[in-house]
Amino acid sequence: MKTQVRFVSGSVEAACGLGLADGIVDLVESGDTMRAAGLHAIDTILNTESVLITNCHQRFPKLVETIKQRVEGVLMARRYVLCQYNIKRESLERACVVASGRQAPTVTSLEAEDWVAVSVMIEKKELANKMDQLKEIGAIDILVLQIANART
Repeated sequence: MKTQVRFVSGSVEAACGLGLADGIVDLVESGDTMRAAGLHAIDTILNTESVLITNCHQRFPKLVETIKQRVEGVLMARRYVLCQYNIKRESLERACVVASGRQAPTVTSLEAEDWVAVSVMIEKKELANKMDQLKEIGAIDILVLQIANART
C-alpha cells in the first residue's frame, strides 16, 4: 500500500469531506470542530502541552509579563467559578471557613437587616461540596457564575 503525506494548514477537517484525503492527522484541543465535520478520532498519536519559556535577558520584559498574566488569567478562569450567596451576618464567619476564596470573600451589606451578600472564588472540583456546606449553615440564593478571565 502506498501512502502519501502532505502538509496543509487551516481547516484540514474539510479535506476528507471534499474527497482530498482518506484520513488526516490534526492537532486538536477539544475535537469539537472535528466532530462537527462528521469525523471521529481513531487514535491519539501524541499528547502535548503549551509552555511559555522566557529568556533571562528579555528585550521586552513588560510584553512577556503581560503575556504571562494573560495565560495565568485563562488558567485561573478554567480552575475557579464565582459563587455568590446571601447569609445572615451571624453565620458569616462559619461561611468564610467553608469558602474562604483565594484571598478573602467580598462581603456586602443587604437592605434586609442582619443579612449580607457574599462573593467568593471556589475551585470547580470543590464546588458541589462547598455549596452543600453553605446551604447547611444557612446560605440562600446560592448562585454559581463562570469566570471568563481573571488577573491575580
